[in-house]
Order: sequence, then C-alpha cells, then structure tokens
Amino acid sequence: MSSTNEERDVKNRREFFQGVTSGMGAAAIVAAAVKMGVPVLNAAQGGAPKPDGIGGASQAAKPGGEAKPGAKAKTESAFFRNPPPWPKGADTHKYDHLFSTKLRENSLIPDIVPGPQAYFRGDSDLPGAKINMGWQILTKPYKMEMESHHHDVDEYLFFLGATFPDLVGAFDAEIEFFVGKEYERHIINKATVFYIPAGLEHNPSDFRRIGKPLFFSALQMAPFFNSVYQTMGYMAMKSSNKIDLAGNPIK
Repeated sequence: MSSTNEERDVKNRREFFQGVTSGMGAAAIVAAAVKMGVPVLNAAQGGAPKPDGIGGASQAAKPGGEAKPGAKAKTESAFFRNPPPWPKGADTHKYDHLFSTKLRENSLIPDIVPGPQAYFRGDSDLPGAKINMGWQILTKPYKMEMESHHHDVDEYLFFLGATFPDLVGAFDAEIEFFVGKEYERHIINKATVFYIPAGLEHNPSDFRRIGKPLFFSALQMAPFFNSVYQTMGYMAMKSSNKIDLAGNPIK
C-alpha cells in the first residue's frame, strides 16, 4: 500500500472513531475495540503506539514519538501495569512473630562448605512452621551421605551453580546419587531439582567433582528434620546453634 493510501486509510478510520465517540454507546464500542487489540486505535486517536498494550503495538516509543522495533518500555514492574497506590502501612507489631532472621550457623565441614551456612530449622525458628530448609555452598568433592534413608514427608533437593547471575549456567559439577531400594544410579551433571516422595529410599550421594562452587539446598516438608536411616534408624534434628554476624552464639 502506498503512503498516500495509508494516510487516507488512517484519516478515514480517525473520522470513524471521532464519529462513533460522539454518539450513544461510544464508550462501550471503544472499550470493545481496545479489548480486541485494534492496531489502528492509537493512530486513529492521534497517539503514538503504546508498548505491549492498548492498540496491539509491541514497540517502545522513542522520545521523538517513533517506535524502535523490538524494544521494550522501561517500567517499574514487569508484571503489574496499573498497580494500586503504594500503601502507607501501619507501624504495628502484630505479625513480628512470623519473621525469623536467625539463619546463620557454623559450618560442620568448613574445608568443604567454607564459612557460615544458612539453615531454617522450621518450628524451632518459627513456631508453627511446617517446613525446614538448608542452604550450602560446596567448593570441594564430598561424600555427603554414606547410607540410604527415607522420610515420612516429601523432600526436594536443589542443585545449582553458585556463580551469579546465572545459577543454572554456572553449574559445573558431577554428583552420583542412588534412588530406591534397588539403588538406581543417577549422575547429576546439570542444574537439577530432585523431588523425593515420602517413603522413597535415597542415597548414598557423592559430590565427586566440583569444578565451580555448587549451591545445594534441601527442603523437607516437616517442622524439623527427621529421617529413618539404613543402619542408624530414626534420627531427628529439631534445632541447632545460631550465630550472629560476628560469629557469636545467639538464642
């Protein structure tokens, strides 16, 4: 289509919308057009294309009014286009008991997991909590578990790289892991989430190669960590010693 024809087409559509908006039911018709993503709506109203929004345009407008193909508009949130006003809030302490900052613990294996590690000990850290979880960064090979065990709740293990910003791409390790009573052998060599249903035997596990620091996390759906081990039987850890930023014990 020539530029002359394009200008005529836009002019005709602009006149159509102007005529529609001056009559009965105009708001309903325009709203319906907006919902359908009518591409010419912005142009018909004399405005620039709106990025990823009304009018179906997906280009971000330049300061001069032109759109740059493939660009995205800068917004405060990638998820909310028209959020409500930011609340002023109430300076009360009704929900203080739902927050815990006591996460820091000394490493039991400082040559493998250097420095403090982080643990949320479930109910002992936040009364009423129904999960427990740990976060560790391993820097050297290590046999983490020497025998199998199972839990009476579900568990999730997370294996990620520990180099920002790409925790998935930064994964550089090899872990040998056994699952089930038949010891089905698995090799974890990429970023992985491992779901362990309640009652499923798992381990031993050998972090046999660690090329880059490895981020490991275990989430158990129980108020405190507990397991039934192959030779040791039932064992539980309901709490652990916490330390502050200076390394001093805290209650």
